Amino acid sequence: MKGTTVSVAEGKKGFSRLLQDAIEKKEKIIVTKRKKPVAVIVPYEEYQRSMRLEGYKKIMEAREAFSKTGLRAEQIYKEAKKQLEERP
Repeated sequence: MKGTTVSVAEGKKGFSRLLQDAIEKKEKIIVTKRKKPVAVIVPYEEYQRSMRLEGYKKIMEAREAFSKTGLRAEQIYKEAKKQLEERP
């Protein structure tokens, strides 16, 4: 995915065009303030893919942590359920 860099001021002037580029050209737009990146405009599909990958990464990290404990998934499930049921 190619990208374009614009300042906040430029972004304000051409926001509609930037959105159009992000959607139609599948382009990421890096927004800068005082020449430092502060935000990115990306197509929504790219955002969704990124969130799925982040979620998958968290699942894999949790899986690794649990595997080191020696506990079985069933034990973790039962304990978690018990703690949830005890909440007021």
